[in-house]
Amino acid sequence: MTVKLRKIGEFCIVDLVHDSFLKENISLLKDTISEIIDQGFRHILLNMTEITKIDGTGLGTLINLQKIALYNETNIRLYSLQPYVAEMMFQTRLNRVIDICQSEDKDLCKEALADNLMFA
Repeated sequence: MTVKLRKIGEFCIVDLVHDSFLKENISLLKDTISEIIDQGFRHILLNMTEITKIDGTGLGTLINLQKIALYNETNIRLYSLQPYVAEMMFQTRLNRVIDICQSEDKDLCKEALADNLMFA
């Protein structure tokens, strides 16, 4: 699995691929997020466009990424959730734990960050 990163100012956008949440790719994803945090980024956006399905492993990974981020005073937001993934986030109420925005639009996400995040 390859991870595409786009750095825009204080934001780092991580374009996830369809197999990002497979067991064999989870450690790479966690390492990537840790490296981004080590580089000083405090706002990470996960582009979920290609993620059409997610299971318990994937949801658990998102929770772990959120824990890593909070420990390091970093904000993680998901955007462009596909219908099934969005449904799973709401059914499990993870939308209350992990922030979700509609697009990668920097101004939109900045507004959302200013609204309710502890470490903005």
